[in-house]
Amino acid sequence: MRSFKFRLYPNKDQEKRFANVLEVNRIIYNYFVLNSFRSRNDMNYALTELKEQQPILCNYHSKMLQMVSTKVEGAWKALAKLKKRGHQSGKGKLLLLKQCNSFTYNQTGYSIDGNKLYLSKIGRIRIVLHRQPINVKQVTVCRQNGRWYAVVACENSKPIFKFIDPRRSVGIDVGITKFAHDSDNYATENPLFLTNMLKPLRRAQRRVSRRKKGSHNREKAKSWIARLHERIANKRLNFLHKVSTRYATRYDLIFLERLRTRNMVKNHRLARRILDSGWGTFTKMLQYKSKMVMEVEPHNTSVNCSGCGNPVPKTLMMRTHRCEMCCLVIDRDYNASLNILQRGLALLNLPVGRREVTPVEIAPLLVNGDGHARSMKQEASSLCVGSSRTKCSFSMSV
Repeated sequence: MRSFKFRLYPNKDQEKRFANVLEVNRIIYNYFVLNSFRSRNDMNYALTELKEQQPILCNYHSKMLQMVSTKVEGAWKALAKLKKRGHQSGKGKLLLLKQCNSFTYNQTGYSIDGNKLYLSKIGRIRIVLHRQPINVKQVTVCRQNGRWYAVVACENSKPIFKFIDPRRSVGIDVGITKFAHDSDNYATENPLFLTNMLKPLRRAQRRVSRRKKGSHNREKAKSWIARLHERIANKRLNFLHKVSTRYATRYDLIFLERLRTRNMVKNHRLARRILDSGWGTFTKMLQYKSKMVMEVEPHNTSVNCSGCGNPVPKTLMMRTHRCEMCCLVIDRDYNASLNILQRGLALLNLPVGRREVTPVEIAPLLVNGDGHARSMKQEASSLCVGSSRTKCSFSMSV
């Protein structure tokens, strides 16, 4: 499955219907949590009884209401997993006003015709499509900072046989000072959008602290902070899409370091910049855009010399690699990217001198692990690779 997010432009009447549906979802969710339903079947049986008690529920799509039970069941399972791992997990929480911001149409009740999204019991809403979705299985309508979006889940087609040339391979070393430095000695600077927006964010947060709790002015100030964070996230995603597309179109094999970000952010001096860089999102983008992405162990990639393998210890302030054994003097990140490339080619039993080798057939393990196929425009032509029913009281006013 693959999801696409599209912008919705509902009119005032449709916005009222959306808000009404969200409130009904919130009430049903709290009803299931209060009565401690654990099984999805029990919740669906109880929902049938609720419709008999509350005829107003017949004005909403049945499959959409049943998806609330799926959310509650998933929340109970998540709490059970946390408790099994030894964490302290409390009881299920109730949703307060404006905390329910999405509802889902699954299997039926929706269709996309041109620039209109049809939702049962709601109507046709204007939608902006940046691509035509195929094999749509689910539509989720969500509210974000006063705007409405449709998240369309599509089923992927069968895996496509890809042609991979091992000579078109690259190793990428990601960092904070420079976002990426590859084995072809091309460096991409790190924009650090959050760090550059700290001044307006602090000003907006001071504005919230001066407002009275519960007032409309405080809600307006909080929405402005949300808009700033949304703007930062959009800038970061735009940057990551451009960089990942560049590498996906130019290279067939991409090697990265297997970074443990959760452990790295324990260093509070670097945590904000690490999270602001978006290394995990960059890796996920490469995985579904590229033909093949592999991760290698990051141990000593910046220490070992890429020319002779001699360890050259360095501090974080030393940005130049100087080897006394082979007299190699190159950039520190460039040296790490060469080591990443060599380790990746060694894992695939490929010659390290990739510029001089002739194409050979590679085993089917080169298919992406997530099964995502890349666009046909990015195909190259070198190598072929196979890739219990319970009655409860219920009251609702909507």
